[in-house]
Amino acid sequence: MTRTVTQRRDLRREVAGLIREIQQLTRERRRLMALGAELIELEANERAIDELRWLLADAARRTAPEPANAA
Repeated sequence: MTRTVTQRRDLRREVAGLIREIQQLTRERRRLMALGAELIELEANERAIDELRWLLADAARRTAPEPANAA
C-alpha cells in the first residue's frame, strides 16, 4: 500500500508532536527534581514519558518508508 502525501505529512506531524511532548515532560521532570518533588510525582512523570516513547516508536514505524517489492 502506498501512502498519500497527506498521510505521510500527518504521520510526520504526529511524530513531531510526540517529540515535543516528550521534551516538555523531560523539562518538567528536571524541574520537579530540582524542587525536590515527591516520588509519586516523579513516577507519574516517568510513566507519561514512557508511554509517549512507545507511541513515538509506533508512529516512527508507520512513518518509515515501505520496503520495495522483491521480485
